[in-house]
Amino acid sequence: MSDARTRYNAAQSGVMWHVADLPAPLCTLDPASAAFADAVAAMQAVRGYGADGKLGPNTLAAIMPAMHAQPVLVGSAFVVKLLAVAHAEANAHVREDGKNRGARVEEYQRAAALGPGDPWCAAFVAWCMMQAGGTAKPPAWCSGSAVTSWHKGSRAAGPARRCTPVDAEFAKRVQPGFVWIRAVDAASAAAARNGTWSIGHCGIVIAVDAAGFHTVEGNTNAAGSREGDGVYRKFHRWDDAAQIGRTVGWFDAQGSGGMA
Repeated sequence: MSDARTRYNAAQSGVMWHVADLPAPLCTLDPASAAFADAVAAMQAVRGYGADGKLGPNTLAAIMPAMHAQPVLVGSAFVVKLLAVAHAEANAHVREDGKNRGARVEEYQRAAALGPGDPWCAAFVAWCMMQAGGTAKPPAWCSGSAVTSWHKGSRAAGPARRCTPVDAEFAKRVQPGFVWIRAVDAASAAAARNGTWSIGHCGIVIAVDAAGFHTVEGNTNAAGSREGDGVYRKFHRWDDAAQIGRTVGWFDAQGSGGMA
């Protein structure tokens, strides 16, 4: 049954926002459904907005502050450039053309010395680093493997510029410009923090708020897979125990060396 909320949200989908870019659970719902409108209303209520269930510009800015093409960027010159590059790729809605293939995807892969068909989330991070730094090569810590990037990058960053979910007040230490690394499960994440290799996924933190951290990630999808189909903005809640449990950690990309 259609009402004013569902008609409004259906009209804005693909115009003001793309459903795949929205935080969960919105990215999993039909914008023309009552369930979508109810989820919007619940988010509005938590933030003290009038809970009308319509995903308009004010609500959008509140629930996904990192969505805008021209965000307010703070930090060093390198971090400003890095976030701008990540935003631009998300705004371009880069998608694969074949499994782990496509002109833009293969450009990312080359940045990490990978070939067409290889998983490319870490290569996307490497490519963004190169673009932000204006260099022909990524920092030495960049790898085609997300967890290898953690081993090398977090070590180079040092204790003051990295954090993990087991650190006290870790959420207060994560900053825009950090690289986020996730393993396949909590046990693998714990092992990775101690130097073991595992399969993983990674992205660039573009914003942090009280509810969680926003990222731009390559080789993912609306569901957050590590083998997705493109570049997406994602939102990860601090209170999502499963997501935080399999997070290896975050580290300061600039603090890891190789970029000024």
